Amino acid sequence: MSDAAPAPAGAPPKKGNKLILAVVCLVFTGAGAAFPLVVNLNPKPKAEAEAPKKEPKEGAKTAIVPFGEVTVNLSDERLRYLKVKIAVLVDAEAEKEVLDLVTKKKAAIKSAMIAHLAGKCTKDVGGTAGVARTQRELLERLDEVLFPDGKSKAKSVLFEEYVVQ
Repeated sequence: MSDAAPAPAGAPPKKGNKLILAVVCLVFTGAGAAFPLVVNLNPKPKAEAEAPKKEPKEGAKTAIVPFGEVTVNLSDERLRYLKVKIAVLVDAEAEKEVLDLVTKKKAAIKSAMIAHLAGKCTKDVGGTAGVARTQRELLERLDEVLFPDGKSKAKSVLFEEYVVQ
């Protein structure tokens, strides 16, 4: 049998046990913090790691074609509106063509954008996701008017100003 007598039920634990427990906790906390630094949990696929990096094309420059401002009442119970100042990002070689098309068809583009945005409410156009979704949707409306054949020269719609009030 053992020589040590069991501690009474109401007695506090020994200090040595608390110290050992604290040291063990510190060691595991440190190991947990260092683990991601030592082990690469998200390695690149072998094909991606060995693939040569693509150089950007010499002629892959872009240009910005200004469009203007669109203001529309949103479909909320309270009177709210969205005011956006838009520009269109295009390839540099298509800048003149797109600028001419935007100038000629500005009323049709603006009408399509207003018709689309008028059906939105504040939660649809608010936040980062709402802004990104609105950019994509306005690019689609722009492409429908300017490039009905599906051969779009516009890369993206940029917001110079975006106000929801």
